[in-house]
Amino acid sequence: MAGVHAQNGRLVLSFQLPHNGTKLRCREFLGLADTRENRRLAARVAAQVERDLAAGTFEYGSRFPASRMPRRLGLQSARTPVPSVAEYAHQWLQAHRAHLTAGTFYDYGLLVKKQIAGAALGAVAVDQVKRRDLERWIIELQEKGCGPRRVNMALARIRTIFRMAEDEGLIVDNPARFVRSLREPRAAIDPFTARETQALLRAAAPGVERAFVATLLLAGLRPSEALGLQWRDVDLRRNLISVRRGRTRWGAGMTKTQASEREVDVVAHLAAELAALGATHRAGDYVFTGPRGAGLDWNNFRQRNWRRLLQNAGVRMRPPYQCRHTYAATLLAEGANPHYVAHQMGHTTLAMVIRHYARWAHKPPRDAHQLHAAGL
Repeated sequence: MAGVHAQNGRLVLSFQLPHNGTKLRCREFLGLADTRENRRLAARVAAQVERDLAAGTFEYGSRFPASRMPRRLGLQSARTPVPSVAEYAHQWLQAHRAHLTAGTFYDYGLLVKKQIAGAALGAVAVDQVKRRDLERWIIELQEKGCGPRRVNMALARIRTIFRMAEDEGLIVDNPARFVRSLREPRAAIDPFTARETQALLRAAAPGVERAFVATLLLAGLRPSEALGLQWRDVDLRRNLISVRRGRTRWGAGMTKTQASEREVDVVAHLAAELAALGATHRAGDYVFTGPRGAGLDWNNFRQRNWRRLLQNAGVRMRPPYQCRHTYAATLLAEGANPHYVAHQMGHTTLAMVIRHYARWAHKPPRDAHQLHAAGL
């Protein structure tokens, strides 16, 4: 059985290797300091070594390329050439395809193609990459015009790619573990005022357009969630919308996160708009459809309808995602519990609400009892 222990502050993996009818006790330094995080990593390596030994697929030279033990034991290393970062990134993407939505797979594909394979780092063998190579890669991306957000997205993919390489025994030490992300500017949150919200709803054409804008403003759904809304998800008797899927140009799929699947309360104005839409424009499963019954085209709405709406309403130009920010800011300004807001928005934790919308939170009244007790 493989085990991990510390020696002089470094982690060592011990395991028994079948050899010539006996079991040899082998010890290999993992190149990791004795920390809690590294112990968890070492435990994963130990478990993988056990699985490889049990299946008869353990290759000493591939798992521990710097070890002298294979030569001492006369083992012939059948190690295949280590792929380049670009080649391995494509392998990683295909290995994770089943767990990604079509849109996310497309976005990750662009990151791999442009920011990873299209950089000098892409030609380097996976086991030859050092931390300083990744730091130079980040500078290269910046010089090519990538902003902090794009660089951090590419770095997140590099981390997962090298984590898989570590698990598969291609590398001993993960060079991406201690590479720091760039500081990103805060997202520009510029919600619509109550007057602007009313002006936008008045400017929207009755029917699909007005109901769609009302859903974005008054329910806070992400655009993909609103586009994926089906009539079976709308319960006007209970005034609830069930968010169960998202819809993009690649079709319908899962929501952004598991927490995004939720029930959202419907206010009276939105309920009236959806009821009117269902009575006059109901065709097919989806709530929001185009003139020919197909799903509403988000890019077309954003480029044409949205610009026209802002102009007709006399509202300053802002992207349509500000509708979602407007919903959260309005709830908090009205005194809603931040936990309730997080649930309505489909956030995994409360931290997102606090980080982005804290300045709109309703200020609680002073505790007069405490003030009097203090003699104030």
